[in-house]
Amino acid sequence: MKRTIIALLCAVVATGLLASALAVANPWVESTSGDIAEAIGATFGVPEGAEDVAYSLMPSENLAEMRFTLDGMEYTARIKPSEEFDDISGLYYEWKNEEPCVIAFMQGLVKRATEEGETIDLCLWHDAVMGLMYSLSASGKDLDGFDITAVAGAIYAQASEVS
Repeated sequence: MKRTIIALLCAVVATGLLASALAVANPWVESTSGDIAEAIGATFGVPEGAEDVAYSLMPSENLAEMRFTLDGMEYTARIKPSEEFDDISGLYYEWKNEEPCVIAFMQGLVKRATEEGETIDLCLWHDAVMGLMYSLSASGKDLDGFDITAVAGAIYAQASEVS
């Protein structure tokens, strides 16, 4: 009986130690628009009508994020200083469609995936003049007719007015 109790206690302690060893710190830090501007030299434009706007920063990657709701849909936008076009979205789907697009004067790419009845749209664009890479993603049950580039353009236009 004593050995069983000791074995159980050892298992409980070992499980706790293993869980602590496997825990990974969250690299995202809650931020403000001002924190982001100071950290990466750029900021997000908030589209007119956006609600529940929240900012985060991943200092180790020099990556900023803004989450917001617009017309009942949730969005995630990211900015990262970069001299080249790169997917900074953090989304890893099997993209069914990819089409080139233009956001303001910048070349971009729109991707769409479907998973478990939900559609995921992603817009990527690069401002070569400013050296900034952008991404904007949204998901929903039915995105037929949805134009993510319109929201991306609003984010960029509003950011340009702030600068």
